Amino acid sequence: MGLLDETKNAQLKGLAEGTAKDNFLELFDFKVRPQGKKLILTVVLDKKSGPVSVDDCTAVSRDLEKKLDELDLIETSYLLEVTSPGLDRPLRSLEDCQRFQGRKALLTLAEPLEGQSSVEGHLGEVSDGKIAVLIGKERTLWVPFTAVKTARLVVEL
Repeated sequence: MGLLDETKNAQLKGLAEGTAKDNFLELFDFKVRPQGKKLILTVVLDKKSGPVSVDDCTAVSRDLEKKLDELDLIETSYLLEVTSPGLDRPLRSLEDCQRFQGRKALLTLAEPLEGQSSVEGHLGEVSDGKIAVLIGKERTLWVPFTAVKTARLVVEL
């Protein structure tokens, strides 16, 4: 048993996206992977107005599973996982950086900037494709988003 073909994968992703929207959420990520004789469908949800709750995940899981069973798109057994991006969520766009302004983040850079290959600090304003990263109390480093290889929030306890 292999992975689903691209057409079926796109259909499943579209179904997941529509189900998320029906529940006033966004599809953050969608993956299909084999595990033994089953397929694992992972649906990662996001919400602009705050954190994704367990109730949000439950509602999407219930609705999506019903649609999957009705449409019978998957010929093999599958496990549906519905989750949030997590507290240490990836930041994939300037919009994400703007949205989480004030939160601590770790940015790994494609090439060193001012001698640093990664930058950890609080996200500041976003302007002209750059992110202000507040390092400590005194220093601000403007990082071009095009120079960012990966970025994620850092959980502060």
